[in-house]
Amino acid sequence: MDIFINLLVWLHLASLVIGMGAGIASGQVAARLGTAPVEARPVLGEIYKTLSRMGHAGLGLLIITGLLVLFLKYADPMGMGVWFWIKMALVVVLIGLITWGGRTSKKAQAGDADAAALAPKLGAASGLTGFAIILAAVFAFA
Repeated sequence: MDIFINLLVWLHLASLVIGMGAGIASGQVAARLGTAPVEARPVLGEIYKTLSRMGHAGLGLLIITGLLVLFLKYADPMGMGVWFWIKMALVVVLIGLITWGGRTSKKAQAGDADAAALAPKLGAASGLTGFAIILAAVFAFA
């Protein structure tokens, strides 16, 4: 069982890399959608969609593997310390930022300059939240 849990932790960390990398990159692409020439928007839009799917897949795997590790290794999530719950609160914030960023990016792709200006800020906020989650995880599981 230890090997299985270790593989789940590995997949959890790999999903973190995929999710954060794709999320930061998609925020940069979204920022350029509103100001890009009209003929370039479809190409940038496809790149954004691919990165967005990768980011969502990474986040989905993070949630699934995190829950599996939590229940297989720790059994009782209510007994986890304050840093674990800070981490979980930050995960909720991250999901909100990702949702907001997705909606903003669609507006940017349609040519909304305000949305295009907001997209990199949401991407940066998501990235910083991701790093805060990692910090909280270190304290929660150290």
